[in-house]
Amino acid sequence: MRRILANARADDSAVVSGFTVGLFFTLCGLYTFVTILLPTPPGFRTGWVSAIAMTAVVFGLVVMALPWDVVPRLVRLAIAPSAMTLIALHNIAAGTDGFRYGMFFFMVFLWLGLCEPRGISLAMGPFLAAAYLVPLAADGASDSDLSSLSYTMPLYLTVGEVLAWRTQRLRRLQNRLQQLADHDALTGLPNRAVFAAALRRHCVSPDPVAVLFLDLDGFKQINDRLGHAAGDEVLVTVAEVLRGHTRAGYADLPCRLAGDEFVLLLPNTGPDEARMVADRLVQLLAAEHAADGTPIRGSVGVAAGRGLDAAALLASADEAMYAAKQSRRAA
Repeated sequence: MRRILANARADDSAVVSGFTVGLFFTLCGLYTFVTILLPTPPGFRTGWVSAIAMTAVVFGLVVMALPWDVVPRLVRLAIAPSAMTLIALHNIAAGTDGFRYGMFFFMVFLWLGLCEPRGISLAMGPFLAAAYLVPLAADGASDSDLSSLSYTMPLYLTVGEVLAWRTQRLRRLQNRLQQLADHDALTGLPNRAVFAAALRRHCVSPDPVAVLFLDLDGFKQINDRLGHAAGDEVLVTVAEVLRGHTRAGYADLPCRLAGDEFVLLLPNTGPDEARMVADRLVQLLAAEHAADGTPIRGSVGVAAGRGLDAAALLASADEAMYAAKQSRRAA
């Protein structure tokens, strides 16, 4: 489950990064059209600048529309050298006015800092140096102009790396907050909200789905006799058993609802197989013990079907659990 969430977050980051760089390309292309209307330096080639601006706008619109969640990461990162190559061409066409094209380099490193990991900006340093110096050298710039790279390059790289560092910290905080929102703090299992959403998705699909509802037997006595710390250890042990009880090749989802109530969502599972999983779960729990050696026991209710109401399916599993608990007490 954690791997799935991590992959989803990575896909979201790729989509945001791809869309952002596409948007920046489009905005820079539109701004380049505006610069044509402004006072221009000697050697400004309006036709070439217009073509470069149109290329940036079209490329940006295409990039924004790409499915970046499935596009390889190296393809996305290759946009940075491509952007700097386009900036270098613009510099040549626009008369090598450093103030005029410096903003475009800034936009590249703004994107890298906001959307890509630390170190990427530094890795783009050689491309930055080439894109900055080649137009100046081709125009016969003085050594003084060429040496301006010594302060512009550290500026751009610092912007990219500092932003990436801050963005990384914010993402970690966001991931932590998301973890707390979606998972039980004690056991680390997904919580009731995650389970309810997953159950609704599976109930509207044509495939069968089963729910195992687990309630511990004698848990209150363990808490009263040994204390809440020992009770918490029991809950953590049950969570570990549930995690280890998920089937390979299935998207089984163990969750903690509240207190000593747990559920196990079994997609693509009929009632007979679900009962087998439940019986095995009871056996695995019985092999575990509380701090004083008391065996951990639980009652499991099973409900399964297809095309059912999610709330009704959970209620059926809950009722089956209570029936199993009463049967154990009567035995």
